[in-house]
Amino acid sequence: MPDSLVITVKTEKRNIAYASFIIEAYDGIGVVRTADPESGLIDVLVAPDLKADFMELARALASEMTFTILS
Repeated sequence: MPDSLVITVKTEKRNIAYASFIIEAYDGIGVVRTADPESGLIDVLVAPDLKADFMELARALASEMTFTILS
């Protein structure tokens, strides 16, 4: 994704696959890559014009699991 924002998120290791599935299920909102599975760190590549949509999704995920935006 050229010119994508990289948003680093901390979650629990057991939630990485679920978070990835949910984020990628929203067509085009972001692409997830696991930065450090042991620490529960994931990077989400988000198009700048979809950042607000991603942040809304992130708030929803944070209401059901550990999902903290680090950068």
